[in-house]
Amino acid sequence: MSKVSGRGLRRFSNNAKGNVAILFGLAIIPILIGIGVAVDYGRALIVRDRMADAADSAALAIGSWPGLSQADLKTKAQQFFNANYPASDLGTAGAINVTFSGDDIIVTVSGSVPTTFMNLAHIATVNVGATTKVSKKERNIELALVLDTTGSMGSGGKLTAMKAAAKQMVSTLFDGKSTSDTLRIGVVPFSVGVNIGSDKLNSGWLDTATYSSSNATTHPLAFEDIDKTNGVSALTLYSKIGRSWSGCVRERGGSYELTDDPPSSGTPATLWVPYFAPDEPDSASGNYNNTYLSDGSYSSAKCVTGSSDADKRQCNTAKYKSFSGSSSGPDYNCPPAKITAMTNTASTITTAIDALVANGNTAIPAGLLWGWRVLSPTAPFTEGAAYDDQKWVKALVLLTDGENDVSQGGNGIDKSSYNAFGYAKNGHLGNTSGSNANATLDTKTLAVCSAIKAKGIQLYTIGFQVSSASQTLLTSCATKPDMFYNSPTNDQLASIFQDIAQGLNELRIAQ
Repeated sequence: MSKVSGRGLRRFSNNAKGNVAILFGLAIIPILIGIGVAVDYGRALIVRDRMADAADSAALAIGSWPGLSQADLKTKAQQFFNANYPASDLGTAGAINVTFSGDDIIVTVSGSVPTTFMNLAHIATVNVGATTKVSKKERNIELALVLDTTGSMGSGGKLTAMKAAAKQMVSTLFDGKSTSDTLRIGVVPFSVGVNIGSDKLNSGWLDTATYSSSNATTHPLAFEDIDKTNGVSALTLYSKIGRSWSGCVRERGGSYELTDDPPSSGTPATLWVPYFAPDEPDSASGNYNNTYLSDGSYSSAKCVTGSSDADKRQCNTAKYKSFSGSSSGPDYNCPPAKITAMTNTASTITTAIDALVANGNTAIPAGLLWGWRVLSPTAPFTEGAAYDDQKWVKALVLLTDGENDVSQGGNGIDKSSYNAFGYAKNGHLGNTSGSNANATLDTKTLAVCSAIKAKGIQLYTIGFQVSSASQTLLTSCATKPDMFYNSPTNDQLASIFQDIAQGLNELRIAQ
């Protein structure tokens, strides 16, 4: 048997490598335990955050739920918590505790997370918990309901379904009261334009100037190829055929087109022009949408652009002498139901919804613009609070059942149907051929949505039996993707409006 000499022992004890190995061997167990503790506590933090999110959802939900007892609210809170923190999730949560103190709602939950590495130290679980408090400070709501009333809404029971769902939403928001100090709602029906109301004729919002040599290049009628006749305006042409202006308006042009800038009599470009759809040519070859007068003698007509037979037939103003009684006319495609400015009276809003009638094509940006103007604190409507008023939350709900559609490229020489943005033939809608009219309206839609959201307005969108392309557009329009709702059937619409009402009530709560 060999022996280890004293010199060998001394060499081993003096070897630095040997010392490191011994120290590492002694340290590895606490290092592993430390890593394990960190992993277990990391898992516990994740569980705590999930519990806190679920508690937040429960508190916000019951804080915005009207008309329930405290016992019912506690039951609802547990249901919302369970939906957001299912039993299959990591960690076990106990029953939540809900307490009420004045305007405050406090939701508390506790639970445990099983450990893995800490079991080595005989610690089987880590306790976790979360507490959420929300205060029902009742921030006020201003809401614009921008509702599609185009012709397609008149089929398949869609208009009836929309009316019922919208009225139920109003009832929910008013919580059974006839008036409210914390809620104002306006209604904006739209098709290819918006009716602001014929009572606004002398409001100062309108450009009612007649055509003259001094405004020959800027007068609104010039852009629709109406004969250059001194003293002519949209209102005089209405008068000549014994009709009254119905209340619809053309959209503004230039830098004011897609804005909520207030009108100013000193700056005509900020004013809106009375909607006037010209009598289109009698010529059958053009398949015209809106022929309501006899063309008569038109050879001497002085058109702004174009000199074809059809151009002269349309631009001739001498024919405006009497009206045949046709259902079409200068207010062709104009929604008969006018805007209802924001009000705190529930019956005024429901009456406005009941009055909606389906008619016309679709120009979504026109509806959005006037929904925005209803919410705006400045003229033309002045019921809205200031944008920076923290006591009020502004929201807009847009519902449409189709895509932007103004008969692009059709309607003879006009290349589109008449609408709030004018005829495509005059370059208002992408190009004079009209082939890009609907896409141009899509672009305008997105631009208006962006401008609305930039003002801090919460924008909800509803696609009612629409195509995938419309769903994409409306999703981009909404403030957040989950604020777009798709309703492929009439039956789903009511629950969507109720879900939005719930979301609006949650906006009232300060967390």
